[in-house]
Parts: sequence; C-alpha cells; structure tokens
Amino acid sequence: MLPRDHYLKQTFQDVINFPDGFEKGGLSDIQARLVRKQGALVNALTVDEVSDPTSDDLHILKVIANQSAPKSPIEQAWIKYLSIVKARQASAPAKNSKTKAAKAKAAEPAGEEIAIAEPAAKPAKAKAKTPKKTAKTD
Repeated sequence: MLPRDHYLKQTFQDVINFPDGFEKGGLSDIQARLVRKQGALVNALTVDEVSDPTSDDLHILKVIANQSAPKSPIEQAWIKYLSIVKARQASAPAKNSKTKAAKAKAAEPAGEEIAIAEPAAKPAKAKAKTPKKTAKTD
C-alpha cells in the first residue's frame, strides 16, 4: 500500500483501449485530462492499494459500484471512461493471442467487471522425438 500522493504523481494511460489517446477515444479534453491525472489513483483505489484514501476517494468507489451517483468531474469522467472500455471490449472480436490478452489484462483498470480472457498457462515444450532404432535380429 502506498499513499495517495504517490498515485497522483503518476500519469494514467490505457494504450490497449485508447491507442490514439483519450481525446480521440471519446472523452472530452477535460475528461481526458482528469483521467490521465487521477486515473492511477482511481485504479489503485479499486484494488485497495491506497493507504490513506479520503472520503472523496471512498465515494468514487461507491460510484464505480453503482451505489451512488457521480458528483465530481473525475467521477463523471471515470464512469464515461469505463463505459467506453466496456463498449469497446463488447464489440471487439475475441482473439486468442496470448500476448494481446496479457497486455489487455495488465492495462485493465482494476475493480470493474470487464471480462478479459485469462492468458492460458504456457504449454510445456515438447521434446523432439527421435525414432527409436530397433536392433534387427536375424
């Protein structure tokens, strides 16, 4: 667990769902700035990684869980961000690429109910089988 200031110093990015940036992905300029500035904190809050959450931080968790209406601009921006991510993931065809699934899982904002296929366990390498030579008996 780290203090909330640690997360506020980090810039939030989601290159999987917003490869061209938040502005071109459907968020307004202000919403994009809010998500970039406070997204790392919100993401950390959803996985209970913040050691000193404020009452506003706890309220955003209620908003994400649909237990309260968004009251601040960051809450509204985050809800819009989540709705865009869910819509994109629902419309995207399922791909079986382990690399892309692993990247998507790593970039996924935690605490939301977005279904991403878990990367399959790495299969063991098959050893090269050499044909056994049988001794011929005459």
